[in-house]
Amino acid sequence: MDNAAVMRNRPPRFGLGVQSKNGPHGTDPFFEDLLAGMEEALDLAGASAFLRQFTSYGEELEAYPRWAESGDVDAVVIADSQEDDSRAKLCLELGLPVVILGGPPVDGASLVDVDNSGGMEMAVNYLSGLGHKVIGRVSGPKHLHHTKSRSMAFDQALERRGVTGLSVEGDYSAASGDLRTREILSVATPPTAVIYDNSMMAVAGLGAAKDLGLEVPSDVSLLAWDDGPACRLASPPLSVLSLDVHELGRTVADVLMETYSGAVQTVVHVPTGRIVQRGSTADPAHVRTS
Repeated sequence: MDNAAVMRNRPPRFGLGVQSKNGPHGTDPFFEDLLAGMEEALDLAGASAFLRQFTSYGEELEAYPRWAESGDVDAVVIADSQEDDSRAKLCLELGLPVVILGGPPVDGASLVDVDNSGGMEMAVNYLSGLGHKVIGRVSGPKHLHHTKSRSMAFDQALERRGVTGLSVEGDYSAASGDLRTREILSVATPPTAVIYDNSMMAVAGLGAAKDLGLEVPSDVSLLAWDDGPACRLASPPLSVLSLDVHELGRTVADVLMETYSGAVQTVVHVPTGRIVQRGSTADPAHVRTS
């Protein structure tokens, strides 16, 4: 039976491949929440989605021809686009419709565009507005498209606000959040606030700051990109740049259905997130004198 026949005789099924950032058994909370939102919306349309973790970019590339040949997957979501990324092009050549999450755009593929630049500018403006003059950042891998967008926005926002910045590269894992936090807080003039590019690194960074004998937020304020239960349950609870990831998943699902139905190159721009202030951020001068 060919793929078209398979598609006509079962509900649509979509695949989301991600490269594991926290070991073979650890799923990034971002993608867990994203998938939950996708499944909720797709269920209403009689469709379904699955998430497959890969250990490397190469392993992910090898999976797409199998998905296309089996006829079990009707469209795919490409996330964490990187330099010289050939995944979307490969899938399109295999006849698999593609939705790219976060950009950049690719001819023939749909796009759910996330405002990474605006979010980073918001984060820097918030922390500098509290009075922080040296702001650190633990970024994601530099080869990722959205990391580059955030890094450029970070540098530009620092310059506009007249504050100093210090950035180190993590890999989104908890281990890198711990290690990079120890590094960035041990320099001669450490930052009084640190932005993390995901929640796993931020939660681990909070633990590292405590291990170094620092009080949060009296000695250093911490701000996580993306919210989640771990951020809310931390002590103190972590302030976040919050994007409604569950709703983002619903948006991805809607674009998947449109693309699967033939509306290729659908483009949707997701609103910029918002700052949710909790116990991990404060005006450094006010806290130390209170």
